[in-house]
Amino acid sequence: MNKEVIAIIVTYNRKELLLKVIDAVLNQSYPLKKILIIDNNSTDGTEMFISSRLSELVVYENTGDNLGGAGGFYRGFIEAEKYGYDYLWLMDDDLMPTVNCLEILISNNIDGIVQPVRYNLDESCAELSPLTYDLSNPFKLNPKGTPLKNYLDTIGNKSGKVDIEAIPFEGPLISRKVVEKIGYPEPKFFIFCDDIEYAIKAKRNGIQIQCDLQAKAYRLLVNNQANDLLSWKGYYMLRNVFYLHKTYGTNFFVRQKPIVLGLGYALLCVLKCNFSQLPVIWRAFWDSSSLRNTEKFRPKMRKK
Repeated sequence: MNKEVIAIIVTYNRKELLLKVIDAVLNQSYPLKKILIIDNNSTDGTEMFISSRLSELVVYENTGDNLGGAGGFYRGFIEAEKYGYDYLWLMDDDLMPTVNCLEILISNNIDGIVQPVRYNLDESCAELSPLTYDLSNPFKLNPKGTPLKNYLDTIGNKSGKVDIEAIPFEGPLISRKVVEKIGYPEPKFFIFCDDIEYAIKAKRNGIQIQCDLQAKAYRLLVNNQANDLLSWKGYYMLRNVFYLHKTYGTNFFVRQKPIVLGLGYALLCVLKCNFSQLPVIWRAFWDSSSLRNTEKFRPKMRKK
């Protein structure tokens, strides 16, 4: 008997890319029970643009506000409960899975989480999921360990499965048993780290997370988080990373590390005469304890 899978695709103002993703999900060799399109109140005519794909299988839901990726996936989890499922397949609006991606993922028959390998359109590996995520070492500036991409370059092996400790919400297949144990993603993150926190909670509840090296998905856009740090997204990136350390650090020193990280980044901004970032750093640190969302940093609704 086939396991019932619901795909959740979160989107905002990327109608052309979204259409490609919908078609790729519709054409999977393994049948889906539902495809939920969670639209964060796009202003580019998304609903009309994809209307020819909507059906009993493909369901469109407008959130009525821009909830960010975190809020969008949270809403998707809630909507999926209406239909019942064995697995949720999470998808961003710029990730295109190969035709047998879901079939390979589901063949693992796991009770945990299994992730495909992401590639760029030029076939270069874009899979940055880390083998480890260390919130126990206060001297480690970045808790992310070796990215899977680097590991694969070392071993030269593209088959089998690899254990990982963090995931993106770009292609993971999540068992219902995971949701029953750790619940839904935290919507307060808005963007960044909602997926990492979900993986942290999964690992700390004894849930296995793996990447199946034969399952592939292609990124339609190049990801550059270095540029994100200097945009409006920087507030969320800093706030959420600070929150992870404060909340999930396994010792006192790791939980205090946001102070060091914040001061270090502030000093770097001063040296580069980038004084406009200083209030962003302060507000991110201040808001990080409770994931308070300072409205001035939320993106304005925009048309494309």
